[in-house]
Amino acid sequence: MKWPVLGGLFFFFASFSCFNNLPDQADKSLPESSRAFVYPVDSADWARYGIRLKPEAGTYAEAKAKAQKQRSELAGAFRRGAVSLDSAGVVFEKILLEGIVPHWYGTPWSFEGHTEKPGSGHVACGYFISTSLLHAGVRLNRYRLAQQNPETEAKAIAMGDSVSVFRGDWLREVAPVLQTTLKDGLYFAGLGGSHVVYLLKRKGALFVLHSNYTYPAQVLIEPAGERSVIRNYPEFFIVPVSGNKRLIEAWLLGTELRVP
Repeated sequence: MKWPVLGGLFFFFASFSCFNNLPDQADKSLPESSRAFVYPVDSADWARYGIRLKPEAGTYAEAKAKAQKQRSELAGAFRRGAVSLDSAGVVFEKILLEGIVPHWYGTPWSFEGHTEKPGSGHVACGYFISTSLLHAGVRLNRYRLAQQNPETEAKAIAMGDSVSVFRGDWLREVAPVLQTTLKDGLYFAGLGGSHVVYLLKRKGALFVLHSNYTYPAQVLIEPAGERSVIRNYPEFFIVPVSGNKRLIEAWLLGTELRVP
């Protein structure tokens, strides 16, 4: 679907969730020619947590085609009662984290970025989320979803399920609660009124996957600790992704994810 471009208005609204009221941090964008994924200084032992940093062999087009094939096969098994939504959620998480998202690491961030091809152009935080979900097989309008504020985007991804809201200091109050209460899995997190991320819990550790607007200004995965921008926000809207049965069923059956 093509959307009209009305001067600068399109870019403003298209990147709303990465534009308004950002914490005051220096923007140290990498030059266009430098697209190598910069690993955070305090990187976790990725293999220990089963986290893939490099994409599987093949092109991004092949990764998307593989995701669609897996979804179709799984949908058939689900209709026959041969697979549960919990099991399908595990597969969906693997498709996203091993097949789709690693291709995006190193793609430059910008306020206006809305590329649908990793490594080409720029991508804002909302578009990274909406486009990766779309390419993993979720039926949605990536423009419409990316244009929402973080709370509304959380409600859309929840698909009628509840949104958990946490307020307080991330390091001292929120993260300790999530480490003990969240099940392992992939989540969406809307941060305050300006940024959106994937939040991954693995073996008691929390990681952030996002199009990061601070140095190195690109899509990356990092521990959700003191070096991450997540610590600068006082409000968090969190919904399950891989553990959201409504979302997983919609993914399997091709039901559209609608924005409230």
